Amino acid sequence: MKKLLIVPLVIIFVVIIWLFYPTEERRMKNDINDLKNVVEHKSIAIVSAYLDIQYGDNNDLTRDQLIDALGRFFAEVDSINVQMRGLKVWVDSTTADNTIFGRCSLGLRVLARYEGERVLAFGGIVKPRTVQARLIKTDDMYKVYYAEY
Repeated sequence: MKKLLIVPLVIIFVVIIWLFYPTEERRMKNDINDLKNVVEHKSIAIVSAYLDIQYGDNNDLTRDQLIDALGRFFAEVDSINVQMRGLKVWVDSTTADNTIFGRCSLGLRVLARYEGERVLAFGGIVKPRTVQARLIKTDDMYKVYYAEY
């Protein structure tokens, strides 16, 4: 009788460990969600920590230009709501010195309050806009080094 109880308990324990074991994909998702939260809290200093020094994007913005644009945006709006859909992450490679490269794809919509009105700052009304980012893990966090939006 005790053996019948132990087997399901062991299976449940293994499933729980498997679900919560911190893989690189989970760490990457957590960092992306943390970045979303700091954007919503309009913290430009912390947002800049999530951007690699070599950041670039498909609109030819540099890290400093993006930080400047975000700072102006944060100053102009009262609140920000970032909506993410379909977040998918991949670990692409690991170098000999344990630098990890990854990428993500997601649907993104950014809503903001500007002068008391709700406005669409980024993305589509019906469908969020697809964003792809390349990430590098440095200092125990993933940083964006390239983005397409």
